[in-house]
Amino acid sequence: MVKEAMISAGESLFGDHKDKSALMSSIKGLQLSHQTVARRVEQISDNLESQLHQDLQSCEYFSLQLDESTNISDVAQLCVFVRMIFGDFTVKEEFVKQLPLLERTRGDDIFNVFLKFVKESNLPLSKRVAITTDGAPSITGRNNGFLALCAKDESFPSVLFYHCIIHQEALCAKVLKFDHVMNVVTHVVNFIRSSSTRHRLFRNLLNVSDTEHGDVIFHADIRCLSRGKTLERFFCLLDEVRDFLKSSGQYYQELDEISSLLDLAFLTDMTSKLNELKLELQGKDRNISSMISVVNAFQKKLKP
Repeated sequence: MVKEAMISAGESLFGDHKDKSALMSSIKGLQLSHQTVARRVEQISDNLESQLHQDLQSCEYFSLQLDESTNISDVAQLCVFVRMIFGDFTVKEEFVKQLPLLERTRGDDIFNVFLKFVKESNLPLSKRVAITTDGAPSITGRNNGFLALCAKDESFPSVLFYHCIIHQEALCAKVLKFDHVMNVVTHVVNFIRSSSTRHRLFRNLLNVSDTEHGDVIFHADIRCLSRGKTLERFFCLLDEVRDFLKSSGQYYQELDEISSLLDLAFLTDMTSKLNELKLELQGKDRNISSMISVVNAFQKKLKP
């Protein structure tokens, strides 16, 4: 507010000054206080939220995407996304809300949190036509799952329920019985990174070897691209990993056997292709027909 007042006053005070442009540039270049920045961020956030609510009220129909996960501080979060279609057949996708689940994550807990959000935001449920979920039991349970509770509640209209196609693809990928490969890679990576001294020595070895990568990557089941990235990095650093393990007095027979190395190479290539598929299935403005086409194309590539 003070800065805006100074700019307005400067236009009058420095009207005939020979260095008016320089003075006005200095005033405009003044750094805003952190309170001002925070206030403007809040105003932008409120404006975006207001636009989203206006779109929800003016759209013809909308569908929801729900994803329940846990953040780094062990707080469960329910992420709500929406896809809206308007009278002129335009489609818009937006992130609606992140709802914290502070205690349990049972179906009734998710339902109660979502119902509270619906009432507070005045969400027009009559326009909802579908819900897509990640297939978690707390959401898809037949009796006490979130979807079952929605079907029992009279305030919720009858809608279509879908299982996220990316999550389905991730489940199919688990059919690959290569635990004997993944377990070794996970044990080796954990051995290297579980000790700060070993981790530091390993990174120094990579620096001396002038490798393309500077470290190995942890594998996390919660991240859909984690396994492929971990295997790809591990395979690139295989020689350095083998030398470091031998210098540390550790020996993994699988890293010297031809059959195990072939399995490792195959799984690395396969997960890399699966990661490419996941990335093609993600992003905005994706519809079911294009996603099915991507999956069918991937299946045809697998045929000899």
